[in-house]
This record gives sequence, structure tokens and C-alpha cells, in this order.
Amino acid sequence: MISTTYVEIKREVESITSDVTDHARGEWYDNVTRRTGKTGGGIDYEMRLTPTKLRGVVFSHTKDTYYVHRPGPFSKLGRRVDNDEFSRVMSHYRTTGQILPGYTVGRWTRQRRAIGVFRIDPPSGRVYDGKNLWKILVLDYGKRLVKERLADIDRALQAAARRVAA
Repeated sequence: MISTTYVEIKREVESITSDVTDHARGEWYDNVTRRTGKTGGGIDYEMRLTPTKLRGVVFSHTKDTYYVHRPGPFSKLGRRVDNDEFSRVMSHYRTTGQILPGYTVGRWTRQRRAIGVFRIDPPSGRVYDGKNLWKILVLDYGKRLVKERLADIDRALQAAARRVAA
């Protein structure tokens, strides 16, 4: 009896859960830089039915997904320079005593030789607020979607109640 009355409700809950999952997958790499693709690729959902609850759960196969943050206003990406660029930076350092703007040194030896010169680039694309990506794309979006679809959920509950009463 429960499985027949839950049909409309299950359809609505699964629709919301599926939409949240699709939204998270679609927006994930618009918010962070794709390196391996593992964090956004593992997002999926499942339906959990117990005697008292029906839940749609969005989850990730990769534990690291839950800890990814969007770049903040002071985020920077460093990349190691090649030999030609290293020569140019060190030539400037020897003549002026300062590293070129936009570059940094990993560490200095006692003789003031640079080890590990990196070019500092701002993150490509938009710079966000540094907030947790899972919370923004899954949790907050899911709450907003449930509020938007309360009328559909209410219709499904009423249909289930009519079916039980009949």
C-alpha cells in the first residue's frame, strides 16, 4: 500500500534530487579550476525509502568533493617558470636587487640564490568568495528548489491521501 501511495511523492522528490545533482555537475567547474575532474565527476544521487521516510540524497563518491572551496578574492595560482623565464627574472634580480612583479621565489639559499621561481597568476575566470562549493551548489540550491516546488509536493501529497482514503 505504501509503495502505491508514494508514487507521486517519490516522483517529485526524485525530480528535485535529480535537478540538484544536474545543477551541481553543470556548475561545478564553472566555479573551480578543473585539474583531474574527480571532484565534480563523482556527484550522484539515490532514493532512500524506509517505513517512515522517503529521502532523496545527493552525494559524492569522492570524499574531497565536500571540502572544495571556490577561489576567494586573494586566491592566486603559481606555476614554475621555464629556463628562459628564470634567466630573465634572475637577470632583473641581479641588476635591481628585486624580483619582477608577478613572480615569487620558493626559498633562498644562504648565498641569496633563488630556488624555485614561480609566476603568480590570478585565477582564470571569475573570482568568487571562497565559500564551500558543496554548500553553495548542493545544499543551498536544494533548499531553494524545494521551496519553489512546494506546490508540486503538496499536490502529490493530496493525491496520495486521496488514494489512501479511497
